[in-house]
Amino acid sequence: IGAEDTFAGYIDLIDMRSVRYLDDLGQNQEVGGIPEELVGVAEIARDRLVERVSENDDEAMELYVAGEPISREVLMAALRRATLAVKVIPVLCGSSFRNKGVQALLDAVVDFLPSPIDMPPVVGVSPDDSETQLTRRPADDEPFAALAFKIATDPYVGKLAYFRVYSGMARAGEVVYNVSKGKRERLGRILRMHANHREELSVISTGDIAAAVGLRDVTTGD
Repeated sequence: IGAEDTFAGYIDLIDMRSVRYLDDLGQNQEVGGIPEELVGVAEIARDRLVERVSENDDEAMELYVAGEPISREVLMAALRRATLAVKVIPVLCGSSFRNKGVQALLDAVVDFLPSPIDMPPVVGVSPDDSETQLTRRPADDEPFAALAFKIATDPYVGKLAYFRVYSGMARAGEVVYNVSKGKRERLGRILRMHANHREELSVISTGDIAAAVGLRDVTTGD
């Protein structure tokens, strides 16, 4: 609904409704009917959405061929299955600069993308023997495994290594093994980073994203 500096919202083709933003930061939304001048375009787009999803999902196809209405629940489930199979790619619109549409994007991540438990365990090799395979489930009772994805310098705490935990748990002060470098290092402090402040953490667990202070030799990708 609108474009560039007149962008005001979007039409949700799943629920056939409009979502308008009432401020410049996308905090206040108004959900209502589709504007009269856009009803025709929205109906065509909705039909294309249902047709494309039905082409890639047997349950939805049966209803579509029989001419029966496809409920929201069936459409959402079919869209998720098709997305997980990489047969379709859901598209959302918005303006991240003003936080308009970001809420719907985060909802779509939950609705359509796989959670870690939907995926098979990660398979790797032992650092002691390249012939020995090891697996890691996304669970706290597994050995600690994490990936450093960003290195940054903070004026107050120094070098920060941002990382995501794939399995297990770790506490501040513990020693971890850097497989890439073949070195052991101590997790001095663990911080949850926010836009304008830091939160000190004593422990991190599976799925957490945090930053560590004190990892001297860690680089991106370790």
